[in-house]
Amino acid sequence: MVNFVYPEELYFFVESIRGFEVRDVGNSKWLEVHEMVIKLSQQAAYEAAQNREEEVKEFLISRDKLRLLIHEAYCVNLWKTRVLPHLLEIDPNPQATFLIYTVMYHEAALVALLDMCLYHPSGCETLQESVLDLIDYCAHSVSQVIGLVSMGYHENESKVDVDEAVLTELERQKRNFIYKIGLRCISILNYLTDNVSLFHLSATRRLLFTHDIPWLMVDVLCFRPWQRKTSKGLQKFIDEKWTNVEDAAKIVKPEAQAWFCVHQLLLNPQIMENYELNEARCKQLSKLLGLMHETLLDQLPALIGLKQFLSRLTLSGNTAAKSQPLLLEDLPQIQNDLTKEVDRDGGFYQIAQAQDSVFLSMDKKQICDLASRLSAAYGTELLCELEQNMEDLNVQEGKPVSASPPDSGAGGDAAAGEQMKKCATCHAQAKKKCANCKKVHYCSRECQLKDWPQHKTACKDSS
Repeated sequence: MVNFVYPEELYFFVESIRGFEVRDVGNSKWLEVHEMVIKLSQQAAYEAAQNREEEVKEFLISRDKLRLLIHEAYCVNLWKTRVLPHLLEIDPNPQATFLIYTVMYHEAALVALLDMCLYHPSGCETLQESVLDLIDYCAHSVSQVIGLVSMGYHENESKVDVDEAVLTELERQKRNFIYKIGLRCISILNYLTDNVSLFHLSATRRLLFTHDIPWLMVDVLCFRPWQRKTSKGLQKFIDEKWTNVEDAAKIVKPEAQAWFCVHQLLLNPQIMENYELNEARCKQLSKLLGLMHETLLDQLPALIGLKQFLSRLTLSGNTAAKSQPLLLEDLPQIQNDLTKEVDRDGGFYQIAQAQDSVFLSMDKKQICDLASRLSAAYGTELLCELEQNMEDLNVQEGKPVSASPPDSGAGGDAAAGEQMKKCATCHAQAKKKCANCKKVHYCSRECQLKDWPQHKTACKDSS
């Protein structure tokens, strides 16, 4: 049986998860835990996909590690937004960027683990006061996705121009992770609202008043970040990648989660007891009626009750103002504690200067050693083996094999039914080709960059 983490390793991996400060991001101890988090994330996803016993989820919940996952997600988010800009001021064109990419990937893996654990009420029960920090984190992440969609980011097909500065590529990677994390956070918010009775009243107030999640989810449903139009046709975000679809009305997971989140908030009498449906909120919520077509209700029949509620709300108008009960509200602690520790370390710029030798290293041997270590941690060979096993299984069952693997950053997508080509640089098998001329094939972005000086003239002439 294939495993990313073997049963005898699982306890050690889970117990090794611990909280770091912003100053620790990227150091050797942090990288050791990062490798374990990545493998746990891969194993958890594999267990869920194969309908196996979810041992990773059970260990994380029983060992009370979800709060640490939230802490680490906040830590990386602070590093990404406050330290990374200072590092790029020191060196706008770092020689190697994969360690920066590794940090961003770490945050995505943490959120993926939270998504899988919080699907179960037992996971929500263990959050306790850290649920306030998680609500803040998710609301901010979803808002960032709405901001990207409003700028048309998701409509721009991903084409890597290797003649651009490294900073542009870093920004592209950063936005890709913001997008994936934000869509995951829609699911997490749905799980939290579904189990809101397990939390302190402060969590309900944070959902309804601090962030107004019903309003936020209406924006999400109107902007539809899980769907885009491209030159290849309509695409939807399925299983962490953009996939061509023929049925535009088919509901995907993030869309269903957003609808269920609104449903659970608006149709819960205890939650709505103190939520004032003023004129602005009634107008915002009424936008949902235009989206609730018959095809949607056929796929999500639970929304029929929500449609009836919204129809009555439209007819009756806004409700009278509701008095807010006096409540001693708990405050989120994780981000506050991290920020205080940063202040004790001299601030974000001081941390960036201290991490200069880690993230902006010019030592080629150090860079190569780190690249080899991370490559082994990500288990790319095992992933390829699993993908090939799935393709073989599909062929045996007479199912069509997908010809659109996840974007590896090397250029355009592989064409359906296309014969396997050789990489122009290393002559290995190549599934990617130059996004501009679409004539020369590469196995990876690294090979594309090496070949660019020779390919550049011919590529521009062909365009």
